[in-house]
Amino acid sequence: MKTQILVTDEYSEWFGSLDATEKKAVRRVVGMLEQMGVTLPFPYSSSLKNTSHPLRELRVKAKGTQIRVVYGFDPTRNALLLIGATKAGSKRFYEQLISLAEKIWEDFQQETP
Repeated sequence: MKTQILVTDEYSEWFGSLDATEKKAVRRVVGMLEQMGVTLPFPYSSSLKNTSHPLRELRVKAKGTQIRVVYGFDPTRNALLLIGATKAGSKRFYEQLISLAEKIWEDFQQETP
């Protein structure tokens, strides 16, 4: 059975800012997540460290650029795509991305009955 993919407004806004090549690469890996769900292996998916929530990342490469999409599974195993970013040389990349993703995840959990 396919995994249902849900997206946040933050993810949609970020995805809209990508160019066509980047969108195609992200869609490909999201499609793999839809097909494989929680069994999607590394290097396409990995768990995130230093988070108090069960968050994971999709690992996408497009034109030599490393793209990360933070996501989590709700209690019914739907995948919620929270936010994406281009992995740059910033030493605080994950710290900043995880902080934002945790807030989005917490807001989603509060809004969901």
